[in-house]
Amino acid sequence: MKPAQILMVIMIVLGAVTGSTLATVAYLNRRQSGVINPNPLVLFQGGSGAQNSSLEAPITLQKRQKNSEFSQFRQRFLESVKRRDANFIRAISTPQTQWSRSGTIDIETYKIDDSESNFWQAMEKAVGAGCTIEGNANVAEKDADSDVWVCPDMALNPISNAAGQAQVGILGENVNVRSQPNTRSDIIVVLSKELVQFDTETFTNLPVRQQESINGVEGWTPVILNDGKRGWVQNRFVYYETRDYRVSFVRSRGQWRLRYFWRGGGN
Repeated sequence: MKPAQILMVIMIVLGAVTGSTLATVAYLNRRQSGVINPNPLVLFQGGSGAQNSSLEAPITLQKRQKNSEFSQFRQRFLESVKRRDANFIRAISTPQTQWSRSGTIDIETYKIDDSESNFWQAMEKAVGAGCTIEGNANVAEKDADSDVWVCPDMALNPISNAAGQAQVGILGENVNVRSQPNTRSDIIVVLSKELVQFDTETFTNLPVRQQESINGVEGWTPVILNDGKRGWVQNRFVYYETRDYRVSFVRSRGQWRLRYFWRGGGN
């Protein structure tokens, strides 16, 4: 290699080393001055320099954590209901627990010590169908970080009479509407959290014994769909306000409490 070529290689190497050193110093200076973003998950900043809230995962995680806490309590509650554990119900009840809208009924009215009491089926149906947060609830002794929960999870418009016709709410997702009140009959349509009309005519024409069976959890409710077709939905997937119950829970002083248990249409 000629002397001129050797000199050229040496100059290139020196230039590369110098550039690398300067880049390292500049990086360290920026890190010490706070220019480097300490949170690699926050990729964007608004014009004011605030972090983009859509990327703040802890907000979502805190909400999930709170929901998970109630979910665990709900699971324990359902297990106690299946055991017909009256002591558990009494333990989460307080003098403020409401057993009717009018306040004329107390816990003993429901005969919860009787495992055959309708109380247990009504409670299992309401809470088993899922629960949702009651956003506008005003509860005096609620823990500051607690939501108020109500069951079942309607996710619907308020149940009401539409043009004089009673409505029922379909609870849950992918609920079968069948042509007859049994699981062997044809499926007319599949619904998810919708309002349909209660079929008063069909109900009135039923034998008295079948009318009574409709009120049980394993019974069937006659409905009229929005297209006029008639069908049947198993009661555990139906909320009929004049018959079914709503349940509410709130955490107070670190413990989940039963806020109310009352019939949707009043009792």
